[in-house]
Amino acid sequence: MTPPEQKCPECGSNDIVMDMTKGTSICASCGLVIDLQIDLGPEWRAYNSTELQERARAGGPITPLKAEMGLRTQIGNIRKDISGRTLPFSSQTKYRRLSRIDNRTRKSEIRNLRFALKELKRIKSQLELPEDVAEMGAMIYRKALKKNLIRGRSIDGMIAASLYLACRKKKLPQTLKDIASVSNISSKELGRCIRIILQKLDLKVSPSDYSALVHRLGISLRVTMRARRQAVKILNIARLRGATVGKNPMSLAAASLYIATIQTGERRTQQEIATAAKITPVTIRNRFKELVKIIDAESSKDGHDPLQSLLV
Repeated sequence: MTPPEQKCPECGSNDIVMDMTKGTSICASCGLVIDLQIDLGPEWRAYNSTELQERARAGGPITPLKAEMGLRTQIGNIRKDISGRTLPFSSQTKYRRLSRIDNRTRKSEIRNLRFALKELKRIKSQLELPEDVAEMGAMIYRKALKKNLIRGRSIDGMIAASLYLACRKKKLPQTLKDIASVSNISSKELGRCIRIILQKLDLKVSPSDYSALVHRLGISLRVTMRARRQAVKILNIARLRGATVGKNPMSLAAASLYIATIQTGERRTQQEIATAAKITPVTIRNRFKELVKIIDAESSKDGHDPLQSLLV
């Protein structure tokens, strides 16, 4: 019998029986099979690494983060036969030669993918990106490789661009500077690679998620949720007025947060915000002036103070 907390969703009875032979939980009152407890692991046991290697009959899951999707078959440097006996020197030499030939004859596409995916994993690790974002980045790069977009261009740049676009698709708050800072390329080259991929692969990505950037910056500066919500409101007004087009998303987030901290009495200096956003105070001042004009124009319709009118 199972604990009385478990109830049948059909009749509400607590009389639940566990059938150990079939791995099922069954309601004794109405006969409903409530749960299937199936062991998806191997039917064999291994007590050391040698037994594990000998008894395993399947590889890992298919993943785009491996050059051959995790399905690669390779001729290794074999020294022992199936019984564990050491092979003659002539046989070992033959297998070493076959292994070298196997490595040399791999397609250039596979070699390209190995290098690119190694770089992708490094960036993923440094930025602490989730696995699904890395997998999407790998798939974008594979499409670019099949379209022959990598030829004549930097592998580092194209893999970084693919990962940036994956972040955009998954709505993660990563900027060009974030990706470029952990890559071996400049923001300018990264932007160029992104434009190439967008044009040639006809990828559709949504506009930058300003609210995510504001919250990320706000957490870094330790400002309250009220100030962050204010900044998002300011950006929403600016977006509706078309003032965000062609502007650096992080600079807009920084300037809106600067205004919001003034409004809520949590003022941070332009230098503090610029350091956290990795931009210059001059950029913040320029965006600040633009946003204040928009707030002023919006507020003048109702005759309210341009800054106070947005307070919640």
